[in-house]
Amino acid sequence: MADLTGIPWNEFPEQASPVDKVSKNFKFYELTRSDTAARRGIANDFPSVQELRAAVYLCREVIQPVRDKFGRFSPNSVFRGHELERALKGRPDSWTSTSQHTRGEACDIEVAGVSTMELARWVQANLAFDQTILECYNAAAGPNSGWVHVSVKPPGTGENRGKVLSYVKDPAAGRYVYVDGLQESALA
Repeated sequence: MADLTGIPWNEFPEQASPVDKVSKNFKFYELTRSDTAARRGIANDFPSVQELRAAVYLCREVIQPVRDKFGRFSPNSVFRGHELERALKGRPDSWTSTSQHTRGEACDIEVAGVSTMELARWVQANLAFDQTILECYNAAAGPNSGWVHVSVKPPGTGENRGKVLSYVKDPAAGRYVYVDGLQESALA
């Protein structure tokens, strides 16, 4: 295990070992780990150094600060290649995802014992981000329901919008929709 925490994100080596440290508390393999990919035999590897370095930047600027504030957790999802995205969303082989996960710019986070709404509010107030999305949160289902999606664009790849959204159940439509701000899902 090499400690690569001192290497600037934009110089991070392409051939890092899975157990190499990316930040104080996170290892390289955590940026591509996926239970779904493992179960389905999908290689969820970075296609290029661009996605790899974006994920390292995300880890250092979002995931590690969340760990520093709230304690130990492992991100649900960071990088997701197109094959994994298709598997997760039930899309055909011809479909190409536009998700920031496919660019290494997004993560989904839950922290045991921390309200998902509290986590989203903390991210909004304390971190630079492109999007913070409170997904599928329903306080009636418990404070840890749902998860927080956070994305950040590395320097030189575009402006971070600071957009705050929620992905909530719309009882009238019977499906989930994106709405502005941090809101919990309506009971359905």
